[in-house]
Amino acid sequence: MLYTAWFLHAGKTSLMSATLAVRDPLLRRYLILFAVLLAVLGLAHAWINPLLEYQRATLLDGQLWRLYSAHFVHLNHWHMLMNLGGFLLCAWFFTDVYDRWLLAAWLLVSPLLVSLLMLYVDQASGPYVGLSGILHGWLVMALLLGFRTHPWLHALVLALVAGRLIWEQLPGYDVDYLRDWIDGRVYVNAHLYGALSGVLLAAGVAFWRRVRLPHPGPESS
Repeated sequence: MLYTAWFLHAGKTSLMSATLAVRDPLLRRYLILFAVLLAVLGLAHAWINPLLEYQRATLLDGQLWRLYSAHFVHLNHWHMLMNLGGFLLCAWFFTDVYDRWLLAAWLLVSPLLVSLLMLYVDQASGPYVGLSGILHGWLVMALLLGFRTHPWLHALVLALVAGRLIWEQLPGYDVDYLRDWIDGRVYVNAHLYGALSGVLLAAGVAFWRRVRLPHPGPESS
């Protein structure tokens, strides 16, 4: 996620002559609160993860909060810092796209969709933790909803994201390449499912905005 975020930074810095408008000035306080929550949970991973991580057996036993909570806890502080950095970089680059409603929709839809696909499609036993899956949804949603601002840049980044997702699905992809940092392997399907949630969110938001637009009344002479 960080590689795409830095690419966006370079691209938008070179393309923009003025600072992007801030769509929702009040969003910042909610981003700070969410960042603090992620940091606290990440630092307390040794104590809190057993209660919040994705575990198929405990989910089927009725501990449904794990469908959401698993995505907000991390394996260690490095794992948390990598994902938190990607989240905040996206929020910084897409100030013209994100608002409080999009943040709420993302937090409501992406964790649930990713967890359900892991539970019923992959039948993954777990444990699983981390923001990176739904972080792909956070990025893809913004790239699609803000596509008209810089279509060539957004199309290129979307192609990079898609290429990375395809690469992760190929046989031989090294899911342990971050093990020395995060003390675990990368669950690549979570990235794929997260990106899918971003597509669905962008489509839903675009449709909602379209039907809410005022329609011109009948003309009169």
